[in-house]
Amino acid sequence: MDKKDTISLNEYKKIKKKKLKKKSQLNNINKFKNKKSKNKRKNLISVVFVAIILSIVITFMYRYSIISNLRYDIHSLDTELKNKKNEKKQLDLKLDELSRSGFIEKEAKEKLNMNYPNEEQTVYINID
Repeated sequence: MDKKDTISLNEYKKIKKKKLKKKSQLNNINKFKNKKSKNKRKNLISVVFVAIILSIVITFMYRYSIISNLRYDIHSLDTELKNKKNEKKQLDLKLDELSRSGFIEKEAKEKLNMNYPNEEQTVYINID
């Protein structure tokens, strides 16, 4: 064997240490990459979770606004209905007043100068 092929024990230990050092560096790099990928996954999961929560909150707020608008419309329609009922009552009272025979007779005498017929204005017809 040549001198080149033979390695002293110290050299062998140095080479072995260098290989171990490189191996540990590679392991450290792999661990760092794994940590990075785990952190990326955690960040992605966090972002997705926040996005889902945000979309749920926005959906609830949108639906609440629709419900509020519908309640406002119902209140407005109830108020309008009460006003229409009051107006109908007033018109019914006025109709009753105008339908009475005493009122009709009074209006006929005052505004149209109408009177009951006299004896001279009455004509009787004989039917045989």
